[in-house]
Amino acid sequence: MNKNAPIGIFDSGVGGITVLGRAVELLPEENFIYFADSAHFPYGDQSLSEVREHVFSAADRMAAKGIKMLVVACNTATAAAINDLRERYDFPVLGIEPALKPAVEAENSGTIAVIATSLTLREAKFQRLFHRYEKKGKILNLPAVGLADLVEQGHYQDDIGRDYLHRLFQGVYADTVVLGCTHYLFMEPLIRELFPSAKIIDGGEGLARNIVRVLTQRELLGENGGKVEVMSSSELFLPRFDGFFSDIRSILKALPHKMD
Repeated sequence: MNKNAPIGIFDSGVGGITVLGRAVELLPEENFIYFADSAHFPYGDQSLSEVREHVFSAADRMAAKGIKMLVVACNTATAAAINDLRERYDFPVLGIEPALKPAVEAENSGTIAVIATSLTLREAKFQRLFHRYEKKGKILNLPAVGLADLVEQGHYQDDIGRDYLHRLFQGVYADTVVLGCTHYLFMEPLIRELFPSAKIIDGGEGLARNIVRVLTQRELLGENGGKVEVMSSSELFLPRFDGFFSDIRSILKALPHKMD
């Protein structure tokens, strides 16, 4: 396999840009292809069979570009299809899940609020994760219906997003907030307003580190790269990418915890 081939990162919309931002930070010499399946967004409100159909179609398009790794930067898509994707392709396929394990194992995790799409929360993959840790702490599962839509619309820095979060967390106290959808990291500054002393954990950091680990183990680390190609099932997404990518890089720089 060509070690200088691009890494493919895939999501139903802009959420995977949060993983792309972390990956570019850790792997500046790699080439990336980002694919947003915006024509079929949102996955979280669709049936399992519909999500699987969309995921396989998008993955095939990225495989045709000669990628050396596929990163499924979508919790819903991971839950729906990750095992079958790994059987389908020869290159490594990485997925993501709500970061409940590191949240439970963190010191003074206290009450943990998990926000995710309805499909992610009810899928067997998350349910197994939840039942494994539910006796180790107080865990609140909050279906955040429509939150990813607000991010797609750009309402992660304004009162529309702020008002949604106030309703979502009404009556909820949390020491730790788990972001169970890659879109939600765009909301981190507004969530921080509600829970200024809480730990806010997203699975994107662990996924980015896993990309590095797998590439290193398989001797696939690239050289002299640094390019990002953008693809989408909707032409409407392409002119919006730069704004989202710039915003998430600013959000990542301002996080209390920095990756190294």
